Amino acid sequence: MTDDVPAGWYPTPDGKQKYWDGQKWTNLPWDGEIASEVVENLDTKPKHSKRRKAILIGSGALLVLALVVAGTAWKLSADAEAAEAAEHAASIEKAEKAEKAAEAAERRSAEAERAERVLSVEAVESSVKAMAEGHATDNVIDGPIISASCSPLGGGSTDDLSEKTTVFECFVANKDNGDGTLSGYTYSATMNWTTGEYSYGLGSR
Repeated sequence: MTDDVPAGWYPTPDGKQKYWDGQKWTNLPWDGEIASEVVENLDTKPKHSKRRKAILIGSGALLVLALVVAGTAWKLSADAEAAEAAEHAASIEKAEKAEKAAEAAERRSAEAERAERVLSVEAVESSVKAMAEGHATDNVIDGPIISASCSPLGGGSTDDLSEKTTVFECFVANKDNGDGTLSGYTYSATMNWTTGEYSYGLGSR
């Protein structure tokens, strides 16, 4: 047969039929309706189905790859942001701890300085009493000297650490009046908190 003959089933000498695909004879078996279904399926099957399937599979693989790459990039970005946030939080926490430590150290320093000032006032009172006892011995004032106490002049306070100099008014008692009061003399003293030196004497400033 020639290429001009259309594809189809043609009778054979043995009473069966053989299929001509338009170019050559095929080995498709003839079995009535089954053969017709085979041919029908053969004729309607796309010639490039395998190629299209391969293309679809390739496209799907590329889509999956793109999703994986995008997911990886997103995760890396999220991890970087999380790491940066953690570093920022750690930096803030470190700064807060340093600030609290500095504040605590400053409080301890202030407490220590106030305690030192209390001891310094006691030293001033002791020196004033010793001076008054000397004055009593020299008959400058009447004795005996009972006690000496000093307070910041004008209602000031030794707790104010911004004050670098404090003037004290000191009372030297030499007589117990028997009614809960004392009589005595007034002394004064001046303390320089920066150097720790002080001066004192009889009378008010």
